[in-house]
Amino acid sequence: MLAELARVRDWRVSQIGKLANVEVFLDSELDEQQILEFGADRVALATGGRWRKNGIGRWHLAPIPGWESANVLTPDDVMTGLVPKGPVVVFDDDYYYMGSVVAERLRRAKCDVTFVTPAGKVCEWAYTTEEQKRAQAMLIALGVRLETGSVVEALDGDKATLACAYTGRSRDVEAASVVMVTSREPRDALYHALHERIEIERVGDCSAPGIIASAVYSGHRYARAMDSEAAQFRRERATTSTKTASV
Repeated sequence: MLAELARVRDWRVSQIGKLANVEVFLDSELDEQQILEFGADRVALATGGRWRKNGIGRWHLAPIPGWESANVLTPDDVMTGLVPKGPVVVFDDDYYYMGSVVAERLRRAKCDVTFVTPAGKVCEWAYTTEEQKRAQAMLIALGVRLETGSVVEALDGDKATLACAYTGRSRDVEAASVVMVTSREPRDALYHALHERIEIERVGDCSAPGIIASAVYSGHRYARAMDSEAAQFRRERATTSTKTASV
């Protein structure tokens, strides 16, 4: 599913490669001191975001009891190639594609997977992008157990307590591992360390984690506005005419 979005990356890499006034340094993570030593007129941080491990998201406004356990993971862990011990519970409180991507990856790695979401269907928000039906059909075909209208309430060792999103009735299920797909937080420590000393701005997920299209828009907007405060995207604005027609 995510492989299809590689075109977004590939197109921009090809366009940047055509610019003589742009230098790219790969595998070069900078710290606070190195940024200061560079002496740039302005700095844009596109350091992204990270998935929360504690379960805070739409449903839970406080950490889920038991989240500190070593068997609790995030999509970041799974996408680096980690295959957790099964059975695995994937708790999707994000409602877009990531929950199904994680569940698919783990199921294809031969894990026993249970997909839990407070929503009424898998990847509920993906209905707006016409991906929901395909995602749910794919998980069913792979043999992923779907627990819609359910919430992970607590974790204890190799068990997860699920509660009905409507009645609150709870029950325990086996969960040697749990993957939290709930919400993300910006990786903005460098910004807070430097924003009072240099001209620095957050871009994309470093400012506000969102979908890939939002990150692309954020970077595009920054590039347009960096040389002029007035350089913004134009929009049509509806106005009410004050003219009176004569008869």
